Amino acid sequence: MDLKISTLGGEDAGKVKLSEEIFGLDPREDILQRVVRWQLAKKQQGTHKTKGRAEIARTGAKMYKQKGTGRARHHSAPAP
Repeated sequence: MDLKISTLGGEDAGKVKLSEEIFGLDPREDILQRVVRWQLAKKQQGTHKTKGRAEIARTGAKMYKQKGTGRARHHSAPAP
């Protein structure tokens, strides 16, 4: 497989011979999609964070009843 190389100005700069076994394959859409998703994920800054219970504006009412749930006792949702 021969490819023509051109300069930024548009003139011919020669040819390059590529292996048919590697560059003659049909592209797989599933692999292309994975690579694009991976590149976009790596581009994210990574400074996001989730809010804790104390940062959420909620009511002061009890989250659930005190007895019979089998869970720890809590007073209200915004409590740390």
